[in-house]
Amino acid sequence: MRLKNRPLILLPLIFFCLSAVISSAEITLPDKPFRHVVDLAGIINDNVESNLNRYLLELEQKTTAQMVVLTIQSLEGESLEDFSLQVAHDKWKLGQKGKDNGVLLLVSLQDRKYRLEIGYGLEGILPDGLAGQIGRDYL
Repeated sequence: MRLKNRPLILLPLIFFCLSAVISSAEITLPDKPFRHVVDLAGIINDNVESNLNRYLLELEQKTTAQMVVLTIQSLEGESLEDFSLQVAHDKWKLGQKGKDNGVLLLVSLQDRKYRLEIGYGLEGILPDGLAGQIGRDYL
């Protein structure tokens, strides 16, 4: 009878160990970036990165909309949608407070995926259909 309960006792221990392994595979991101390009995948050459940073800073100064380009090696099994939303809204809080006018372009190299995460304040200017068309045409 004691042996029958042993798997029930081990189950929480196994779950705890697995959750520790899974959580250690999370993607490490810097705090809110001070530049507009965060190339963790190392796929953007320095000249292009410099130009992008300059253009996106000018965009922010002229419109107050804040756009950040983030490249990563892999999503590490995370959902593209969940990860981009978490970065744009929870971690980096892109855009101005109260305006929600931030945009995140996330590119995952190994997963061969990208996503434009657009703040609600910009959906009138940059609706999902237009964002999808931009992605299909240029990414």
